[in-house]
Parts: sequence; C-alpha cells; structure tokens
Amino acid sequence: MPLLAVTLVPDASLSSLALLAMLAGFLALDDVALGQTWFSQPLPAALLCGFFCGDPLTGLAIGVPLQLILVVNLPIGQSFTGDPAPAVVAAVGATVISGQSLTRALTQAAPAEFGFTGWMILAAGLLSAAGHFLIQAERRAHVLWMLEGHKTLRDGNLGRMVRLQARCLTGTFFRGGIFAILFLLLLLKIWIPLYDLLPARLHHTLAILPWLLPGLGLGTLIDRYGTGKAWVWVLAGFILALGVSKLGMGS
Repeated sequence: MPLLAVTLVPDASLSSLALLAMLAGFLALDDVALGQTWFSQPLPAALLCGFFCGDPLTGLAIGVPLQLILVVNLPIGQSFTGDPAPAVVAAVGATVISGQSLTRALTQAAPAEFGFTGWMILAAGLLSAAGHFLIQAERRAHVLWMLEGHKTLRDGNLGRMVRLQARCLTGTFFRGGIFAILFLLLLLKIWIPLYDLLPARLHHTLAILPWLLPGLGLGTLIDRYGTGKAWVWVLAGFILALGVSKLGMGS
C-alpha cells in the first residue's frame, strides 16, 4: 500500500507529467543561487519524487546508491558535475508509472527485482552525466545574457539586472522540467522495455550494481572527509533510511 493516501502522479497523463516537471524545475533551481536547500541532491530528490508518486521506497532504492556515489558532488561552483535532480525524477517517475515498483526489492529482498533496480540506477547515472552538457550550455547562455548588465554601469538601471537574473532563473526552471519529462518518456518508451530483451546473465550482473555502489560511495566519502567524520554521516543516513523503510512497511 503506498505511503501517501492520495497518489499525485499515478500515470503518464499530462497533469501527472506537469507535476513531475514542476518538481524537477524547482529542484534544478536549488542547484543555483535560489534556495540552496540541497533537496536537489539524489536522495532527497528521489524521495520527494517517490512521495509525489505514492511510492517513496522506490525513490529510496534509486536515491540511496546514487547519493553515496555523488556525496561529494555538491552544487558549489565549478566542482558540481552532472545533473542528478532531473535524472532521478525521471527514473523514479518512470519506474512507478510503468508499474515496476522497487518496494519489494527493498522490503522483501526479491532477487529478481534487483536487476531492474540496477538498470534504473544505471539509467539515472547516465542521464545525470548527459545533463552535465545541458548545464554547461545553459551557463554559456547565462553569460551571454548577463553581458547586457554592463549597460547598468552607465545608466544605473538596477531593474535591468533584476530582469536578467529572472530570465536566467526562468531558463533554469524550464530546463530542469522539460528535460526531466523528455528523460522520463525516453525511459518509458525505450529503456524500460529494453530490459526484458536483455539476456538473463546481464540481469544477474545488473543485480550486483545496487550492492556495489554503496561500497564505492563509502570509499569516496572517506577519501573526502576522513574516517572519523565519514562514519557520522553514514550512521545518520542509515538511521534515516531505516526510519523511512519502517514507515513505508508500516503503511
């Protein structure tokens, strides 16, 4: 039974896609100078999308491995790479809409579903990497737009700067929303149907992926923060994940 009594995104209708697009748009804004809540990180973004779709555990299954891998990929300056927020919204949304809930893989240890979980995690990672080029193109466009700001040095019109910033933020919002929906449709129409055509051996290989990424992510965390601080974050994340998991099973 879904955690939410009312599922906001039950299918691929235009209203459902619009809700997911809005979510992805706001999360894309969180990567820039608006908000900076870090809800755009893979785990919070995936959980939010899971709540919207009425299946937060599917969001957890996709968000946790990606968060561990990208734990030091914070939206700060040029160190931020990829575009994880629209990617995880697309992956979680497509999974739920296609009827391939990952809840059983988490709560009942269903081995047959670990392969599909790995397949969707791989999709989210590839889409995030592809989104990096979109972000770079957007930033180049912002630079060109903001060049108009030099006119303010002559006439002192600060309203021009406000309008230019609003234009940049609007572009970011629509970039996140539009590409999340394009990614989602790509997953629904091509990526998810392709899974059934893969050989069984590859299904077994993909089933290893969700278990492999946490170890790699832990190594990344220790390399970045050192052993002492890293374990604090790991323990806090484990307690949070366990609480969400128990809440989902209880409903």
